[in-house]
Amino acid sequence: MSLVELTYPEIATDIQPRHRFMSAFEQQIDTPPDRRYQYLLLAAEPYETVAFKIPNEPLDKSESKFVTHWDIDTKKFTLTLYYLDQEEE
Repeated sequence: MSLVELTYPEIATDIQPRHRFMSAFEQQIDTPPDRRYQYLLLAAEPYETVAFKIPNEPLDKSESKFVTHWDIDTKKFTLTLYYLDQEEE
């Protein structure tokens, strides 16, 4: 399991943080690309995009195992993800 929490105190009221996954081959920072990893990107204007290097393992994207939450009052974005067990693949 991985849990990411980011607070965006300067975010506009009509903006919600976004996430996406990027393969090692899309990114331009770590060269040569290492296929054992992928990148979790989090973006919210006016902030720079934040990237986390995570294992390139299959993710459990079921509703209870892949959860995002934007708390508009505290301006905190939370993302929880689980990796699939090898037996579940």
